Amino acid sequence: MEQEQMNDCKTLLESIRGEIRLIRSELEHNRELNERRMKAIEKICEDHESRLRDVATGVTQFRFWSSVTSGGSTVMSLLALLKSFVGYRG
Repeated sequence: MEQEQMNDCKTLLESIRGEIRLIRSELEHNRELNERRMKAIEKICEDHESRLRDVATGVTQFRFWSSVTSGGSTVMSLLALLKSFVGYRG
């Protein structure tokens, strides 16, 4: 009977070792998946940040050129007014 219990213990021990190997394998697989997901998320974030910077640059340039254009027409209006005033007096 003692030999039978020893065999049962050995079988149980091998079964536990097999389960531990399986768990370790699953953990390694999950770690690899998590690393891939993290890299994909980081890439998406970098792309999103780049797009936001491009949009901000575009808006800044648009505001600049809009101000220059608006300022230019104001200057032209003042010059036309001055010319009409000088032309009227002369």
